Amino acid sequence: MRDLKKYAAECMSVLDDLGIRYAPIIRFSVNTRASTRLGLCRKRGECYEIEISSLLLDERTPADSLRDTLWHELLHTCRGCMKHTGLWKKYAEKVNASCGACIRRATANGDRKIPAELLPPARYIVRCESCGTEYLRQKQSPLVRNPEQYRCGKCKGSLKRVQ
Repeated sequence: MRDLKKYAAECMSVLDDLGIRYAPIIRFSVNTRASTRLGLCRKRGECYEIEISSLLLDERTPADSLRDTLWHELLHTCRGCMKHTGLWKKYAEKVNASCGACIRRATANGDRKIPAELLPPARYIVRCESCGTEYLRQKQSPLVRNPEQYRCGKCKGSLKRVQ
């Protein structure tokens, strides 16, 4: 298991070197239940709390994924940066350019490689009847309950729940 405080200090040091001012009071915590959300920044009074998924602390997950997520959440603590626009976007681009990071508004497929064995198995599977694309879900959602009301994002084919 990686040391969250060590990686957080490393990321904060990089922001210091780049002249990016983040909030002075930050508490870090680990979320052992999150499997799709890798990080979360929330303001509590004058303090910010940054929550990191335990999947990122596992040694089988690339360390760059943890750093990228920490930087992403730390940037939210900067004044005027709770949204992914304007100053937050400018800071993210600055860190990306100087560190070779991959900080984005949201995780795209392939950005962060969480090993499949760390992820919980899908409880629900919806499959396209035309191209076979599968949509995996952990929770009941409108897609899972009523797949006939949706179309495949790749080919616009009909969807059917198979599990």
